Amino acid sequence: MAHDYKLWFRSVLAYTVAGCVSATLVGFMLGAIGGGLGGGASRGVAFYLIGFLSLVLAAREWGWIGFRLPERKLQTEKVWVHEFGFVTASVMWGLHIGLGFATRITYGGFWVLVAVALALGDAVYGAELMLAYWLGRTLPVWIAPALLESGSDAVELSETVFGHRLVYHRIVGGALVWSAVLMVWLALPTQLP
Repeated sequence: MAHDYKLWFRSVLAYTVAGCVSATLVGFMLGAIGGGLGGGASRGVAFYLIGFLSLVLAAREWGWIGFRLPERKLQTEKVWVHEFGFVTASVMWGLHIGLGFATRITYGGFWVLVAVALALGDAVYGAELMLAYWLGRTLPVWIAPALLESGSDAVELSETVFGHRLVYHRIVGGALVWSAVLMVWLALPTQLP
């Protein structure tokens, strides 16, 4: 059992660190591209547009409207674990999934983050934003053993939220509405009457 835990820990750590590298690189590039396109100069308008995008994506998550998200229809290769072992495969999976654009995009929140990184036009902020997104994506992997060990109530809650796509889509939709509110607030002029 201890050997399995060590392998799990090394694999999850490798996955997390590798994804941190690729997500940070992508965020840096998005911010740099946004800066090159004049991002940051017209933040107010950009934030209003991102707020609108967030509401459209929330409506999609809630099933009020339907459209496909731009994505590559790829998944990471499961056979990597047989060819390279758990730890090396975890590094490869983390690098691949951390890129964001290289695999399936199931929820619309990713595109809001891309838009924010471009709109701000700051490479460092873009890197930090996508790094935070990646760490949020890895959190369920890190807490899964604790949920499994803590009893059936935690497992049932986890299965309710993460096991049922409809519930998770509703949660994501709520987060997107909150993002829209935040974007409008950021777009408002700083001088109050």
